[in-house]
Amino acid sequence: MGVRGLKTYIESRNRNDLRSWAFRDKQLIIDGCNLYYTLYFDCNLDQMHGGDYDAFEELIIQFFKNLRACAIHPYVVLDGGADHTDKKWETIRQRKQDKINAAFALSVGKKEKVLPILIKNVFRQLLHKLKVPLVQCLEEADWEIAALAEEWNCPVLSNDSDFYIFNLKAGLLPITHFQWKNVKVDRQTNKKFIQAKHFTVGKFCASFNMNTDLLPVFASILGNDYVKLQNIKCLTWAEYSVPGTQHAHIDGLLNWLSQFPEPEAAVSALLKLTDDKEKAITQEALSKGIHEYKLFPGSLAQFFDSKTIPRTTCTGPLQVLPKWTLKRLLEGKMSSSIIDALVHQRVFMTSQVEDFQLPCSSETSRPIRQVIYGLLLLGEQQTADKQALDIKTFTGTSKCYVEEYGRQQSKLSIQKVEAIQTGLSFEEPLSVRLQVLLDTLGVSSEMFRGIQPALHLQMFVTHYWLVNAQPQPSQVHLWGLLLGMVYGKFSSTPKTHKDMLLSPKKLQAAGRRMDLEHETPHLYSQWQSCLKWSLCLNSLLCFPVSEPEVACLYGGTLVHHVVRELRRGITLDCLLVRGSSAERLFKQLEDAVVSLVGDDFIKKMRTGFEHRAAGKTQRDYNGQNQPIDELSSSFEHLMYEDINDCEDDDDDDDLNGKGRKSKAKDHKSETPDVSYTIRTRHKAKARNANHPSKKYERRCFE
Repeated sequence: MGVRGLKTYIESRNRNDLRSWAFRDKQLIIDGCNLYYTLYFDCNLDQMHGGDYDAFEELIIQFFKNLRACAIHPYVVLDGGADHTDKKWETIRQRKQDKINAAFALSVGKKEKVLPILIKNVFRQLLHKLKVPLVQCLEEADWEIAALAEEWNCPVLSNDSDFYIFNLKAGLLPITHFQWKNVKVDRQTNKKFIQAKHFTVGKFCASFNMNTDLLPVFASILGNDYVKLQNIKCLTWAEYSVPGTQHAHIDGLLNWLSQFPEPEAAVSALLKLTDDKEKAITQEALSKGIHEYKLFPGSLAQFFDSKTIPRTTCTGPLQVLPKWTLKRLLEGKMSSSIIDALVHQRVFMTSQVEDFQLPCSSETSRPIRQVIYGLLLLGEQQTADKQALDIKTFTGTSKCYVEEYGRQQSKLSIQKVEAIQTGLSFEEPLSVRLQVLLDTLGVSSEMFRGIQPALHLQMFVTHYWLVNAQPQPSQVHLWGLLLGMVYGKFSSTPKTHKDMLLSPKKLQAAGRRMDLEHETPHLYSQWQSCLKWSLCLNSLLCFPVSEPEVACLYGGTLVHHVVRELRRGITLDCLLVRGSSAERLFKQLEDAVVSLVGDDFIKKMRTGFEHRAAGKTQRDYNGQNQPIDELSSSFEHLMYEDINDCEDDDDDDDLNGKGRKSKAKDHKSETPDVSYTIRTRHKAKARNANHPSKKYERRCFE
């Protein structure tokens, strides 16, 4: 994220470094990851319950609607995988530990910042739906963003302090000062605009009478994501600062550098301040740091203009991927985790709010990732290019491993995970690719007949979660999850959305009670992890089943609230008005689950009422039970609104029950964590693998 403290220093100066700009009718390059990070936290959306994706979706829709109203043409650029040179490796590791610490702090009721695990999926899907131009870089996006902005001569929207260093002609618009919520109208022209603050390197350096080429030297000395020069960083730069200045070390270093005409002179003077033993290392590090900020035409303009893959993109290990895969990666239709698994044979697990005394929630989804790794590293094309890929194998074996960086309690941990051979090539027919997905998630072709195609992936994932999650989900967890899907389906209806949201007071109360019970967030974190990696596998297989709208599948605050109220005694009948569209959709989801796991499985599940306080009943509607009435009214409202107007024909058929399997016969559920059946065109192959979670004793907070 650039130079620590620089953004605050610039904002604290009284030198007019940030100048007002009535911004409209221009192209705008948007740092996508920085945008969704900033907006999610600035708007105080849920973190403790796994995220409220529908509220985030509404926020992003309004953001781009306001840009359009001001004739602003956005181009969004997202980060991809880690740099192939690993120059940021130590920074990445430290940030991963920081994210684990933040998730742990939230789990015990402290304030921190943790993005929900599916936020990037939701953001990418939504931008495609809104037809906002989007590119996902194959590596870090900062340099490509700056190069594109310079090539097109348009500003960058970001809070990343690196963009205070890149010398961009059109400058930077910090998101913090981009007043997108308050669209204004020019009284003279009657045209709409967004009030913004504008930063340019030229004007900033002019206030120090300093050559703009010296700013990369400044960033390299103080340390950024790429260069760490601790001995130089700790020199007493504050001696050169103006008395009383905030961030005196930054102000002092800028004043010191301003005496030099060009970078070479500054570096030469700096080396005189270092020990002889460190001169060579220091000079090399400074040279690399300065090089990071040199701009020349990049590869994004070509892809934005023509959707053709730039030649410079198809280098190194990524050459083994077919062109359709590269195109989908660049379009943001595939997870960037694929890049890290292929190029580095390592993947970082996303930190979530969960029970830190239990194994990491991502362990439940590990068998799904093993199949992904096999497709990437053990396919026919990949085997032929092993030397180019530098695939990590054990001596004397053909086994391939990927390093997974997760957590052991609250510490960063590493585990070598074996890739599962599928024998599948990317050119296989749809039926074969579908079978790989079904076998991985433990679903037979007979089990899902009658389930509407639009529900396939979310129901397959729910089946996998029910069978493999540890501790085992209870009935209230299942019903809460399904009710959340019902809510997500109808919350996008303009007439009902606001009325269905819980009040801020109730949401805050829910957050305060979070630290009393960790089983529910841990289980739902497992479900979200399973969904994330199933989405990744489905895309890598070229979508044998349709991809659901992720924002509609999970609303953390509401789902946790439902679980709490079910445990207090309220029944499903109180939440779903008889004969309503909501009830019909819930019944459809319930039937889908039963068809996948069987009646016996549901009956043998824990009820989940072990947490209910003694004496609470459904009729206990005193002041403490007020949330029950509020939650009920959220769903009752569905019966009275004309929600059918927003449904497509397929959904109408779904809700009317056409083609739906009435009731599945009892049968044993297939468990993908114990055995997979990965079928190829030539013959069926059976493989066994012990699920990691079987190593741990089942723990339930009962």
